[in-house]
Amino acid sequence: MDTNNTPVTRVTLRRAVAADAIALRRLAAIESAAAPLGPALVAEIDGRLRAAVPLDGGPAVADPRHGGLDLVELLRVRALQLR
Repeated sequence: MDTNNTPVTRVTLRRAVAADAIALRRLAAIESAAAPLGPALVAEIDGRLRAAVPLDGGPAVADPRHGGLDLVELLRVRALQLR
């Protein structure tokens, strides 16, 4: 098996910070939704924000073109671990 041509994808799950506000608004705009306002967890793929789940139980936002729906599930699992 030749792994030299396999793209490397890094997925990062973390708490949202104030510097994420613009990226969260862009992400929410993809779904015509409101960006999370309070504490949230976000998922990045290769450094680009692709999904967010508010920790208050509000609706998630995700980019469906980049695996966002799967990332939402990962974020929900992580949120449960943090409770």
